[in-house]
Amino acid sequence: MASIDAPMPNEPEVQATDPQKGFMDYVRNPQVILQSPLFIPGLVCFIGIFVAFWPLLVDLPKLWFEGDGYYSHGALVPLISGWIIYKWWPRLKTIPLPKNPQWLAILPMLATGWLLFAGTRIQQDQILSVALVFMLLWGIWFVSGFRWMLALCLPVLYLFFMLPVWTAAIDSYTNPLQVISTDVSYGLLQLFQFEVLKTDNTTIHMNRFVLDVGVPCSGLKLVLAVTAFNLFFIAIGRMAWYANVLMLLTVIPLCLAINGLRIALIGVVGETYGADAGHQFHDYSGYITLLVCFFILFKFARLLGWKD
Repeated sequence: MASIDAPMPNEPEVQATDPQKGFMDYVRNPQVILQSPLFIPGLVCFIGIFVAFWPLLVDLPKLWFEGDGYYSHGALVPLISGWIIYKWWPRLKTIPLPKNPQWLAILPMLATGWLLFAGTRIQQDQILSVALVFMLLWGIWFVSGFRWMLALCLPVLYLFFMLPVWTAAIDSYTNPLQVISTDVSYGLLQLFQFEVLKTDNTTIHMNRFVLDVGVPCSGLKLVLAVTAFNLFFIAIGRMAWYANVLMLLTVIPLCLAINGLRIALIGVVGETYGADAGHQFHDYSGYITLLVCFFILFKFARLLGWKD
């Protein structure tokens, strides 16, 4: 993230060290907020963003809570983003606020408004999602100054994990991950000494049960969720750069291994206790794999020097 120590040229500031005009006074005293020259422009700005993107925002709960969707972690993303800001607050609160709105931010807002118009006309949620996140960044710049925008880049960009921007990746990588997950589960079942026959890239036959590794079991949903959690650990862990790189490199192998184990265990349950038991285990085992990945990453981050 870019440095937040040097002020932008020609940007009038309110020094956070001034007890009369510091940022904490804006937080503690509602009258200071209401009387600030930033209040009305900021209120208009963010209400405008909310109204402009309402068609996208109103569909997000459906995206997050649909049965076999890829965004079941989406409802947690705003909370995690807020938690990152909370953990960074001791440093953030020292950043000075400008005395007046930063009108230069209107220029990127207008450019992003064109994306909003285009996405609305062609009903493309990916374009609208990109426009929403960047419009929030420009809104922060407009109200709070360039340094606040830089400081909040990561928590705001993190919101991409709750938005439907991953369609192209889902279309491109679902089938390859299906095949890899099937191969991993096939190898594990052989290791467990079950009689198995792989009749095609995504189907495994057992004596009493058939594993058909469909799109929802590809592991990509797990990859998206675990990547989101992984970046959260990196954001608040204050680890060394090489530890952050190792955390990122861990995501895909971990997800493929755990997802392959999940599929193999579905086969074990189905073969041992019958098809109904296998299907029931399939329905809730996804949550178990997510918790297992979360726990492993948490322990790995601690091992790498998490300072929180």
